Amino acid sequence: MSAAIEVMRICVLVVDDEVLNRDLLRRVLKRDYDILEAEDASSAIAVLEQHGEIALVLCDQLMPGRCGTDLAGEVKSRWPGTRFVLLTGFDEDPQVRAAVGSGLVREVVAKPWRSDALRSRIAEIVRNP
Repeated sequence: MSAAIEVMRICVLVVDDEVLNRDLLRRVLKRDYDILEAEDASSAIAVLEQHGEIALVLCDQLMPGRCGTDLAGEVKSRWPGTRFVLLTGFDEDPQVRAAVGSGLVREVVAKPWRSDALRSRIAEIVRNP
C-alpha cells in the first residue's frame, strides 16, 4: 500500500485592476504556483484575510482606489512574512522608490515584462526570503 503524498504549492496573489493582465499573469505562473487573484487593494486584503499569509503578492502600482505601494504597507504590517513585488511602468516614481527603500516592496518589475524573466525572478524571490 502506498500513501498519497500531498505537496504544498507556493501561493501567489496577483492584484491588478485589469482582467487581461491578471489572466496573463495567471497563465504565466500557474504551472509553478497556486494563483489567487484580486482586482484592487480591498479585494486583496479580503483574500489575505481569508487565506492567511501568502508567500508573495504580485501587484500593479496604478489601480483605482489604493495604489500598490499603499497596499504594500498594509500587507507588511499585517502579514510580515509575505513578500511584495510591484509591477509598474513607473519604476522611477518617488513613491515606488521610497517603498523599495523602506522595505515595503521587495522588488519592482518594470512593465512590459517578459514571461521567462518574470518566472525566474519570482522563483528566486520565493526561494530567498
